This record gives sequence, C-alpha cells and structure tokens, in this order.
Amino acid sequence: MKILSKKSKKVSGKGFSAFPKSPLKLTLIFSLPFILIFISLLTALILWEKKSREQELVAELRETARAYFEQILITRLWNANHGGVYVEVTNKTQPNPYLRDDPERDIATIDGRKYTKINPAYMTRQISEIAYQKGRYKFHITSLKPVNPANKADSWETRQLSLFEEGKKEEAYEVVTDNRGTRFRYMAPLLMEAACFKCHEKSGYKLGDVRGGISVDIPMEVRMSAQLAQTKRSLIAFSIIGTTTLIFIVAITWIFSRRIIRSVEREMENERLKTAIQLAGAAAHELRQPMTAIIGYAELLKDKASKHEPVKEELEIVVQQCYKMDEIIRRMLSITKYKTKVYSEDTEIFDLEIPPDKTDYKQ
Repeated sequence: MKILSKKSKKVSGKGFSAFPKSPLKLTLIFSLPFILIFISLLTALILWEKKSREQELVAELRETARAYFEQILITRLWNANHGGVYVEVTNKTQPNPYLRDDPERDIATIDGRKYTKINPAYMTRQISEIAYQKGRYKFHITSLKPVNPANKADSWETRQLSLFEEGKKEEAYEVVTDNRGTRFRYMAPLLMEAACFKCHEKSGYKLGDVRGGISVDIPMEVRMSAQLAQTKRSLIAFSIIGTTTLIFIVAITWIFSRRIIRSVEREMENERLKTAIQLAGAAAHELRQPMTAIIGYAELLKDKASKHEPVKEELEIVVQQCYKMDEIIRRMLSITKYKTKVYSEDTEIFDLEIPPDKTDYKQ
C-alpha cells in the first residue's frame, strides 16, 4: 500500500532538501548578487572619477598653455609693431648676432651707454628662460627652416609643424613622459603678419604663411600630485560609503533570512502534521483488516474451544494477522523518519512495502 502526499511547491520535501537552513548561508545567497553588482558599480564609478579628473587636468592645462601662447604672441606683436625695442647691453643681454646686417642694431647714448635691439625672437627666448628658471613653464620658438640653430625643432615639434603647414591642425597638445619628467606640451603656429616683414622681408614668406611655431612645455608633477591627492580622497569617501552600504545590505539580508527560515520551518512543521494525520488515517485503514480478521477468528476459536474442536488452523491465521499488524506498525515507525520517493512532478510517496534504508530513498 502506498500513501500519496501532495507537495506544496514552496514547502515540499524536495524543495526543503535544497533550501539552506542556516541564516548565514541564506544571507550569502541573497546578498552576494547585490554585493557583486554594487562592487562593480563602485569600481566603475572610481574609474570614471579617475578618468574624469585626468581629462579635466588635460583640459585645464590646454587652456593654460593656450593663454600663455596668446600672451607671448601679443607681446611679440607689440615688439614687432615697434620695430624691436632697445635694452642696455649687459653680460646676459648681448647684441643679437642674427641682426648683424641691421645698421640700427646697436646704439649708444650721449653719455656712452650702449644699447642693442631686441627683436621678437630674441625677446621670446629671454622670457622663456625666465619662466623656466621659475619652474612654471617654457617657451620654444621654432621652425622647419630656423635661422638660429637654437630654434631647431625636436621630433615632436617637427611633426606638429608639418601638420600646421599642411593645414591639418590649428593647434597640438599631448602629455609626454621622458627623461625630463611628465609634462604637458602645447604648440600653435606662427603666421606671417604685416609687422613680421620688417625683419623677414627677404625670407620668401607671404602674408598668412606658417613661418614656424611656439611650443609651450608645462611641468605636470605638482598638478599630478594634487590630482592624486584628490583621487585618494575620493577613493576613501567611496570606500566608506561602499562599506557602509554593504554592511547595511548584509544586515537587512540577515534579518530577512532569519524571518524566511522561521517561516519555512513553520510551513515544514505544518506539512509534517498534515502528513502525520494522513498517515494515521491510512494506518487505521490498513490495521482494520487484520484486526477484523483477528476478532472474527477469536470468536471462532472461542466457539471451537468450547466444543473441543481442533483450532490449529485458526490459530495460524490469527498469528499471521498479528505478524501483518506488526509489519504495518514497523513500517509506520520508519515512515515517521520522513523517507520519501518522488512519485510524479508534484507528488511524493511514502512506500510501506520497501524498507526505509534503500539507497534510492531520501530523507
């Protein structure tokens, strides 16, 4: 005889066998996806923050370098509009050898003080030296056809000047790391203007031609240190927020896990109680048949004994029925251990005909 027990999909024996009974395990199962998603989002946010700060730094340096370039361009134009300026000759300011053909290069005052003409290129080099000594930035006036070897372009400047002359770029900038450290390099072209022909009338250039360029080098160590400090502060803030959020997620999940497990345990107890009631009804039905037989044969034995008739056959039947009752009771005790076997998709069975220690049964 097989007793069928309908399974609830939420509280079935099959479902409970895989359902974690530990709040810790259930917390891990529920919170792990949220933790992984949160960590992924936090990592993406940190990387985005770092990338954004790098882009902001480059944009800031570009605007700064562009402002430096515009300022030196205006200063050069002022100098060119005045045909150069005269300064007193000193050890640091000697007459420009590349103006040797200019009859007005050197002048002297009545009292004998000597002055020399400073043209835009010479002035640019001197301003660049002062700025470089201050550690702020450095200018370099250069050309693909330099008159002064000191104005020869390096490889990076040469590439940019070629692009300027081809009309492919109006400005160039790049973060460069070499033996001079990490620096921001900016360059824009120098175009021939009317004032430029006072010194370059024999150069063959026409108005608007690219005569060369001015590169601006800005050291980045100080700015990068400040950026790194900001990134560290952001990382600490994100870490605190992230840790607090993760603790909150785990705590909430732990609380709900305990409630879920208690609810599941109550459902399991209710299921066991219903199963026990069903088992009691089935057992009563199974026991009624041998008990009826025993009572009937007991009356027959009593009648035959009073008549001194043989009762061996009846006694054997009574003993058989008693053994049958004992077997039913033994199997009932085994069933109370809740060994079940899948009978159909939504049904499990208690099998009274197979011993409970078979390997194809489950607890």
